[in-house]
Amino acid sequence: MYSATRDEAYEIEALVDELTERIGLRRPTSPEEARAAAFVNGRLRRAGMGVSTYELRAVVRPGSGTVLFGALGLTCTLLALALPGPGLLLSLGLLAIALVDGLVAPLPAVGRRRVSQNIVGTRAVAGAGGLTPAEPRWRVLLLAPLDTPAQQPGLAALASGTRAAVLTRLGAATLLVAGSLLAVLLPGPWWLVHLAAALLFALILIGATRPFTADPADGGQTALAALVAAVSRLGPMERVELWAVAVGAAGSDPGGVTSLLQRYPFERERTLVIALEQLVGGQLVYATAEGALRSRPADDLLVRLAAATDAADPQIDADPRRLTTDGALAAPLRRLGYRTLTIVASPAPGGVAAPAPPAARLVERVARLVMGIVQRLETEH
Repeated sequence: MYSATRDEAYEIEALVDELTERIGLRRPTSPEEARAAAFVNGRLRRAGMGVSTYELRAVVRPGSGTVLFGALGLTCTLLALALPGPGLLLSLGLLAIALVDGLVAPLPAVGRRRVSQNIVGTRAVAGAGGLTPAEPRWRVLLLAPLDTPAQQPGLAALASGTRAAVLTRLGAATLLVAGSLLAVLLPGPWWLVHLAAALLFALILIGATRPFTADPADGGQTALAALVAAVSRLGPMERVELWAVAVGAAGSDPGGVTSLLQRYPFERERTLVIALEQLVGGQLVYATAEGALRSRPADDLLVRLAAATDAADPQIDADPRRLTTDGALAAPLRRLGYRTLTIVASPAPGGVAAPAPPAARLVERVARLVMGIVQRLETEH
């Protein structure tokens, strides 16, 4: 069982203080996000990793594609009232978009793009005599967001990827199709169904244009600190090539994740992705599956390694759980066939909510879980 030294505990406290006090909340593409990028860059270099940085052009607003969906829905509703036939065809197209949104991939990010960046740290495998083998057995990608996750309260939540938001968008499109179909086939006051659909689309559009703020709980800074802490303790390995990536504008634009594949065409079979998402609350969780409507399983090997690591180290105290939303970091890669595992933290279920543990304590637990998974890959697989 790994035991942290006093110096390592102090280092974690310093990491958390730096991100919380000196940098603060990091809106996508903001100067604060850029300062966090420079901070992570320096820490990864100090940990002995080779570090590169590349620029991203990212959309700032989370759920920006929902604006177009709501506007298109209102347009289709008006057309269906005047011309039921063409309106039905467009309604079916809108329903197909809603189904793709819920079952395949979220609505794409649209709007003005600003400059963000990805910080990519790498540590190659070490062979006998210090030589570097041509091919590692495994490649582990450890991901964390550079930006602070967005807070989307009230109607703004309709632009998110939660199950309730996805079902609302799907329900609006279904109502529109039903009203248009009935208007074509049967006489009657079907404009009332259209009115209900228009109301839902209007709420979606209003919610998608509502102001959003950075979540003051900021589970992203805990994820960044855990990423740095884990790679700082993991030394050179002979079988596992380690990558640590701080992803810019991760909460508003999946381009930061998918651009990795354009630059680094990782092999799917030997590449394992561990995504550190929102780390807020006392209950540490490794996700066995994710998805609002369609649940997609995590990689079996990573789940087994997480369970074994947790069982061997009582200080970790993590639970396996199905998540009812897709993580911003792992989901785009999982849809492309990569093997992923998401780690989050949330308030403990049931009863009176316990006070959140100190951030440094949570960072320690996450770092131990990540280290255990990687070390088991090195020694057992």
